[in-house]
This record gives sequence, structure tokens and C-alpha cells, in this order.
Amino acid sequence: MSRALRALCLALLCLTLFACGGKSSAPQDQPAPPPKDQKSAPASATAEAQGFLGDETALLQPVPDHKPMMLWRSPDFVPQRYKAILLDPVTVWHLTEQADKTGVKPAELQALAAHFQDVLTKALTDIKFPLTDKPGPGVLRLSAAITEVRPSNPVRNTISSVLPIGILLSLGEKATIGRDVNVGSCAVALRFSDAGTDKTMGLFTDDRQGAKYSSENFSELGQAQKALDDWAAMIQKRILTLWGSKPVAQN
Repeated sequence: MSRALRALCLALLCLTLFACGGKSSAPQDQPAPPPKDQKSAPASATAEAQGFLGDETALLQPVPDHKPMMLWRSPDFVPQRYKAILLDPVTVWHLTEQADKTGVKPAELQALAAHFQDVLTKALTDIKFPLTDKPGPGVLRLSAAITEVRPSNPVRNTISSVLPIGILLSLGEKATIGRDVNVGSCAVALRFSDAGTDKTMGLFTDDRQGAKYSSENFSELGQAQKALDDWAAMIQKRILTLWGSKPVAQN
């Protein structure tokens, strides 16, 4: 390759990587510190998760070797007391703000919420765990919110995965802010509560970034959807452990 052509390619690469247009993937602003008389939430819990879970966010504890996953379970929680689960409609926390911040259309974010609702429902029906639409004694309520979505940037991710200078820039960004800005991610917050008393039985938050070399990066929301699928599968597995349910036999 001639020197002139090499210089042209480098210039085009820089324009592609640093152009102002397109969807922003800048790191989140740090939330303001809480008042001195207010119990601080764990450092790994995002402001969005704190907004959905409220003061109970302070109960969350990090899961060893699974950063930034956090959870809490009430000492009063006895799985066998619950014979059915009530799934609240999955929400997108601060839908308009997320859409403005990321450039993802509100309808696409709502579609992600609908997808999470579907995979959660399927995760329970596949193991024949009873679902109900009415609160009451013996019913565990699951409330879930998608608290943050960062879309993938397919073009930039491809460049930063193939060209040497792109790889170096990508590594530098990850070292600086802790993640690859070209790879999509998704964060959720979940509350499990007694549907009869409204007492919180458990809390869960996670913020998951996709793998850089993954086919999901060809779609802006592919990594977010995969993360939602993984969380639904994790909940199913946990229920199988706690309740001893058996999955439906595969055809």
C-alpha cells in the first residue's frame, strides 16, 4: 500500500471513529452524592437502578466474581411458601430520557421491554411454574425495569476489531472508562415481593456488556436482547434450585 493511500485510510478511520453524528455511547455522569443523613447506595448500583428500587438499593451487596451484579435476599424469604408468580409488566425506566440520551427510538425500547416480558414468561412456563394475574397470599410478585440501554455501533465495532489502529483505540477506551464504547450493553433492576403483604423479598441489579467478537454486535440492540435472554435463563435456573421444580421435557 502506498504512503498516500495509507494516510487516506488513516484519516477516514479517524473520521469514522470520532464523528459527532450517530448514537452516543458516552459514559454516564456520576450521580450527586446523597445527603449525609441518607444511607448511601452501593457504588456499583446505577442512579437509574436506585430510582427504580428506591431506598432499598442500599441493601444490595455485590456478587463475588460477577461484578457489577448485585443482589439481596430477605432472611424472611421461604421459597416454598409461594405457589405462583405474578409478573408485572416490564418497564423501561425513564423511557423518554433513555431515548434522548442514546438515540434509540422509544418504540424500540418498548419492544425490548416486551421481549423481556416474553422470555420471563417462557422461562416460567417451560418449568411449569404457575403464573397468576392476581395478588394474594402465596404469590410472589416480580417487578422488573430495564434501567439503561447502550446500543452497539456495528461500523465502529467492526473497524476496532479488525484494523490495528482501531484495536489500539478500542483498548485505550476500555482501559479509561472500563468498557468498550462500541459494544452494546443493558442494565436491569428487579424486585421480588410478597404479593399479599407487599414486603420486599429480594432485589437484583446487573449491568451487562456484550462480547466484542459476537454476532449480536451486528445489530444495535442485539447485545441488550441477549442480556435479557440470559437474565431470564438465570432466573429460571435459580427457581429450579430454590423450589426444586422440573423443566418441561424437550420434544
